[in-house]
Amino acid sequence: MDTAGVNFKELFNLSGRVALITGAGAGFGEAIALGLAQYGCDVAAADLNFEAAQRTAAMVAAQGRRSTAIRVDVSKPEEIAAMADATVRELGTIDILVNSAGISQHTPALEVSVEGWDKVLDVNLRGTFLCCAAAGRVMVPKRKGVIINFSSIAGVVGMGRGNNAYCASKGGVNSLTKQLAVEWASYGIRVNSIAPCQFRTPGLLEVMADKQFDPEKLIQTWTSGIPLGRVGEPHEMVGPALFLASDASAMVTGIVMPVDGGFLAH
Repeated sequence: MDTAGVNFKELFNLSGRVALITGAGAGFGEAIALGLAQYGCDVAAADLNFEAAQRTAAMVAAQGRRSTAIRVDVSKPEEIAAMADATVRELGTIDILVNSAGISQHTPALEVSVEGWDKVLDVNLRGTFLCCAAAGRVMVPKRKGVIINFSSIAGVVGMGRGNNAYCASKGGVNSLTKQLAVEWASYGIRVNSIAPCQFRTPGLLEVMADKQFDPEKLIQTWTSGIPLGRVGEPHEMVGPALFLASDASAMVTGIVMPVDGGFLAH
């Protein structure tokens, strides 16, 4: 192929595509929804907080893109199925799925309840799988699609501070991502995941507000492990997500991409 004839700017063009984004009401999901919309993507903004999903959908619409807001609890299979159906009904299809919905956990292993453990796994791992399956049922027949899962550095290394269920869930997301990438490659579906370090999302701010932690010490602990010396900002996730969602990454599948300021480099 003669690369001289390639319009490389078009590699990032998402015009005519539809993205379903969970956790779209805030943090990574909101930033990615707005970022993909700027590159031409229509967006179904799904979130447990319906008002937040509506706010994101309105911001997408303000950019001239089609949008719809959906309330979903990703721990409930019937709500995931309804979310996928609503996306197809309102926007026509699902070309891109971004699984950014998730919950954190900070209970020591000897204190975590079975119910607490199950809740984290139900949202972070089972919910991710069920969302992938729901989108896959739309993508497989047309033999094309992109799925971006959200893992974490906690899916690669131990984090301490009572993250046992969270680490297990994100490690499972990494394995699931690789398995689905292999299983669905013949259908033209690419499946990748992103592994962030600490970012200034609502979840991080919630942890900092927890009275069992000293916010200043938490920031010091986090940044001491990040070579770039700071936590991330939600908008800094848009570039990696855009790359994985677009044709710029057409030969990329089955990876766990660290977006971690160098945390996993040492």
